[in-house]
Amino acid sequence: MSWIMSDEPKVIRSAFGKNDKPGATVTGLVISQELTAQKDPKTGKPKMRGGQEVLQLEVVILTGQQTDPDDDGARKLFVRGNLQKAIKQAILAAGDDDLRNGARISVQYTGTGQAFSADYAPPKLYRATYEPPNDDSLAEVAAYLGADDE
Repeated sequence: MSWIMSDEPKVIRSAFGKNDKPGATVTGLVISQELTAQKDPKTGKPKMRGGQEVLQLEVVILTGQQTDPDDDGARKLFVRGNLQKAIKQAILAAGDDDLRNGARISVQYTGTGQAFSADYAPPKLYRATYEPPNDDSLAEVAAYLGADDE
């Protein structure tokens, strides 16, 4: 059975990888957002704090990046920690009050901070810009999402 005929969900590549160097940038239109549980990097199980799952926002953006013919350019941002701070600053600087589908966002990995302990890698640092959605960007998102259903 081919992938097209399977019921497997489409896999969306991460916007940033562990081998990315400072200066790596991803830009695109926000096409979806979903609150999910963070995974512990060592165990792969949901991260817990005080008996509750630690949440993160998974944001899918439509970029111009394509690595193969089947790649539509959709990339996933795992928004937590320093990335959350950078995006929040960008949204406020643009005069908006929330991350919205159809907005254009650009995120740059700028370097690493101080590690919290020897068991974990140092946190990545980011800078972001944000443009609120407009009629054209909303139409582009709707066209992409509509084409995805066919």
